[in-house]
Amino acid sequence: MRPLLFAASLPFLALALPQAATPALRSESAEPDAARIVQAFGRQGIRINAAEASGIRPNVLLALREARAHGIGNSKVDFAAVEIAQDLGLDTSAGTATVKNVVAALRDLLGAPAGRPLPPPASWDSYFTSTTNLTNQPRFLNLLRERGFHPVKISWEDIGRHEGSVWGDRISDVGIWVRKDERDPASARLALSVRRDSNFRDKVLMVPADKIKVHLKQGDRTVERSLPERLRELGLASPTRDRNVIVSNQFAIVPVPGRDMRGAWPEGVPPRAAFTFSIFPYGSTNFVITDVIEGSSDAIVGPGSHQLLYANINGQKAPFTASRAEDRQDLLKLEQKLKAEGMDVDVQRYYLIQIPLKRDRGITLSNLGTPPMTQAWGVDGLAYGGANPTVYTKNAAPAPAPVMEEEAGLGKVAIGHGEAEGPYTVGAHWQNTRADEPIRVTVVYFVTPKGPVTRKDMDAFSKAFHAWDQQAIWGGSFVTKESGK
Repeated sequence: MRPLLFAASLPFLALALPQAATPALRSESAEPDAARIVQAFGRQGIRINAAEASGIRPNVLLALREARAHGIGNSKVDFAAVEIAQDLGLDTSAGTATVKNVVAALRDLLGAPAGRPLPPPASWDSYFTSTTNLTNQPRFLNLLRERGFHPVKISWEDIGRHEGSVWGDRISDVGIWVRKDERDPASARLALSVRRDSNFRDKVLMVPADKIKVHLKQGDRTVERSLPERLRELGLASPTRDRNVIVSNQFAIVPVPGRDMRGAWPEGVPPRAAFTFSIFPYGSTNFVITDVIEGSSDAIVGPGSHQLLYANINGQKAPFTASRAEDRQDLLKLEQKLKAEGMDVDVQRYYLIQIPLKRDRGITLSNLGTPPMTQAWGVDGLAYGGANPTVYTKNAAPAPAPVMEEEAGLGKVAIGHGEAEGPYTVGAHWQNTRADEPIRVTVVYFVTPKGPVTRKDMDAFSKAFHAWDQQAIWGGSFVTKESGK
């Protein structure tokens, strides 16, 4: 008799039960075919086709035999799971849940109970609230303070600001609105971003414009253009201001549901959180390009209020989505493919590129929508940030003594798009209206909490910021007139 998976914890039951009473695991005579393998892997968010299922079937059958003989937790089952993931081209690097998901698919095919009771599902509602209010956590604030980083919910992404002032002739406020319920835009709340500097001082870089790449979808193909090339295609090139661009860097910490959570998201897709950026350019008008792994979208924003930015999916507007990277193997494969073709892509990176336009009353704005300002504006007093970091930490407990931290608490996010929510309108009459002023590129990397934030997360922030420093010809503040990357 093959041992039951729970026999190790209840040996007397295994001995007492007669052969006929043993809970039946699926026998080798009814080994899963390709269709069942597709279904089992699909239930774990791993989308494969029948041909791929047939290709991994021998290894799947071997893993099932090992599981029947020695238990689903045996190391030989994990070994097979790693090779199955490798054969499917999945990401098995440290920190991913790929192998765990493959083992879960094998358990599904085995028809076996889990080795131990699963904890009750985490609440998406409480996780969403705690993530959007991370500034209530003193330890998190102290970690930021140690590195000089600044948490904000509205980021000042200005092209023209007066010396020593919060005002200027071309200023923009930018927010990230994450929805608790993907189907309900009114459920959106401002996400927290970590800037390398305060809103007021606004440390920026000057980076050669041709280092910024924009990606266009042409059918099933992705085509890469340098920013100057794209500007020429759009008729928005400047003869004097396109050699370099202003670059600012930040990390967006957004709530993204895990597989063990329960909440409101579409069935049949990996858990995700829908989001949109908003931008308020005050008295000026800007042409905006957003660029993510799936391609770029264009919009025109102007004075009046915060205006939402959506993905343009075949002429329909759709919110962007944030998923835990391991749940979007399709996007990870796309990233791998495009990088192999020499393209500069990143599944967790979002470019917001502001191109200044002339103050021409004839320009028609995109008007794609506005955020639910009354419900989420200035939730924790950080809507506009500030110059003095003590604003954020004055009520915090003293910094804790250094401790050994085994792993980072923030996980990588893959950016995709959600369901269509209406027609997409770029705007009109913007051609050949470029102002001879600099372009600003806001570089945002998306991460999500999987555990307590640690110094390793701060190290990751610093590493990403330093990588951009290496591409810059200058770094400093145009506001306080300080230089130095």
